[in-house]
Amino acid sequence: MKSNNVSRMKELIARIREADLAYFQSDSPIMTDREYDALMEELQNLEETTGISFSNSPLKKVAGEISRELKQVRHTKPMRSIKKTKNILDVKEFSKEREIILSWKLDGLTLVLRYENGLLKQAITRGRDGIVGEDVTHTVRLFRNVPEKISCKKDLEVRGEGVISWKDFELLTKNDLNQTHPRNLAAGTVRTVKADWGKCSHLDFFAFESIQDDENHVTKEEQLDYLSGLGFSVVPHKVLSKYHEDASLNFAIREFDPEAFDYPADGLVVEYNDLAYGKSLGATRHHENNKIALKWEDALYPTVFRGVELVTTRTGLVSLVAIFDPVMIEGTTVKRASIHNLSAFEELRLGIGDTLSVYKANMIIPQIAENLTQSGTFVLPTKCPSCGEKLTVKYSSGGIKNLYCHNEGCISRNAQKIARLCDKEALNIKGISAVTLETLMTFGWVRNYRDLYHLEDYRDEIAGAQGFGIAKYNELKEAIEASRKSSLDRFLVGISIPLMGPQAAKIIAQYFYGSWDQFEEAIRKHFSFSHIEGISAALEQSIYKWYEDKNEEMLWRPLLTELSFSERPSFDPARDTGFYDVNVVVTGTISGMTREQITEVLTLMGAVVSNTVSKKTDILIVGSMPGGNKLGKAMELGTKIITESEFAKTLQAIS
Repeated sequence: MKSNNVSRMKELIARIREADLAYFQSDSPIMTDREYDALMEELQNLEETTGISFSNSPLKKVAGEISRELKQVRHTKPMRSIKKTKNILDVKEFSKEREIILSWKLDGLTLVLRYENGLLKQAITRGRDGIVGEDVTHTVRLFRNVPEKISCKKDLEVRGEGVISWKDFELLTKNDLNQTHPRNLAAGTVRTVKADWGKCSHLDFFAFESIQDDENHVTKEEQLDYLSGLGFSVVPHKVLSKYHEDASLNFAIREFDPEAFDYPADGLVVEYNDLAYGKSLGATRHHENNKIALKWEDALYPTVFRGVELVTTRTGLVSLVAIFDPVMIEGTTVKRASIHNLSAFEELRLGIGDTLSVYKANMIIPQIAENLTQSGTFVLPTKCPSCGEKLTVKYSSGGIKNLYCHNEGCISRNAQKIARLCDKEALNIKGISAVTLETLMTFGWVRNYRDLYHLEDYRDEIAGAQGFGIAKYNELKEAIEASRKSSLDRFLVGISIPLMGPQAAKIIAQYFYGSWDQFEEAIRKHFSFSHIEGISAALEQSIYKWYEDKNEEMLWRPLLTELSFSERPSFDPARDTGFYDVNVVVTGTISGMTREQITEVLTLMGAVVSNTVSKKTDILIVGSMPGGNKLGKAMELGTKIITESEFAKTLQAIS
């Protein structure tokens, strides 16, 4: 039985990983949020039942991202997530025979405020994995309720949530249809490089925890009261006594009515009021054991199915969008929802006139929960909506079916690909969207990437086309010319190498000093890209498969004659620091540096940075809290070991 559980756990991890890749890297979700949550919950239950947890378990990861334009700051204590449930029975089991404190699970941006000698010193976001955040002091100082000065003169760290009320959200977004939820506006406002006082002054901070607490508080309630006395707005909360009855808990939960609350919240946090007891329970790598989050059940709404719209994407994958009678959900009218793949469409058994149950996942993204009628009479079109070619069915590694258009000349496929090249994170050619490109391609003015750089051949025709004009043409031409000087990482993102995101592209560009020639020479010599820190084996295979595709090459190869890349000089052997042309592995934490920064510095010094210790490893750099068995294996192999302080001296010598 245990072996079956282990097999199922591995299967769940693979399915969740595939869903993550599809959602975050390919822009083509393969399952609904409800299905994803169900898989995560099943995996969590199996880990608890078996006592087994694999190193690649998605339960160990805490979501978050880092902006490259804000200073990165390490947290004094990891910011872990909260174990979540939608079942009130889990909360009752958690709180049995214990005094608990209930509070809103506010839906904004988690922040840490650091005070020294009573003055606000720094404000930091949760950031990547809850370990390293961003310095956002310049925006948080402008919040309307953040104390600039407090009476406590000891060092103090306060954690809380930066939020925008529903009322202020409506006020700030009257003419901005791109903003769909206060959380997005709050995060964007806080993490902007240049503070916008007009927006920041509408944000509030609600404290929910004190980290450096020398006041010997016995309960969570005392801690919150102390923070309130210092001038902080604390998260609204309620205490339930020890041995409380289920009826009391049910009543307390009902008192937290999200419809009547001024701020966005996606659930409740239930925590043991006894701080010492809660601390004694410890934590996993993912969440603290002293609390649990009760997430709201998704509200379901009935509507009537009217059809499916097909959209061909740049990869050839055909997206399916369900059309139904308009229905009001969370204050907005909804009449479309994505059907993630052909398998999902078949499971829904749709037919015109069927009654659907729809909802907004996390109160944002429209989804179909269920087809209550299941007539199964609707037949999908068999031809591409753009080029008319017959669509084919393609299976993913997990057995999921998708529709594809394999016509390399399909306008939508190439328009989307070329639009990707023009994206802000790629060559950043302003004014060129997929819609604009479809017009240019329909008339034959653009057929590949290179044609963008020769629009002057059709100047008069473009200027005379509907929706263009000479002013529009000149704007496009100016933006295109400005993009001729670019960088290797932007180019790699723009030419649509599968699985190649901005982060991976930057790592590769740094490794090859921004040189396309060095990158291509590495491919020709069958270089192992996965040996580079941060580059996966899957991406390595994708690079080689993409490079061997002659149809793809016909698109990107001519573009090389139009662009120039800013390259960095290679390392000067005359300044050799002992890292030139050696294989280096890093374990543990290096003070003041992220892993990405360490990799960049070592690469600049001529080192080859790897992920694992092997016979080929020349040097192991050991920081604080080294993980895994890298140090033990290095000692066993006789690998040279360098401490954090020794590495710091090397950096000082070349600075």
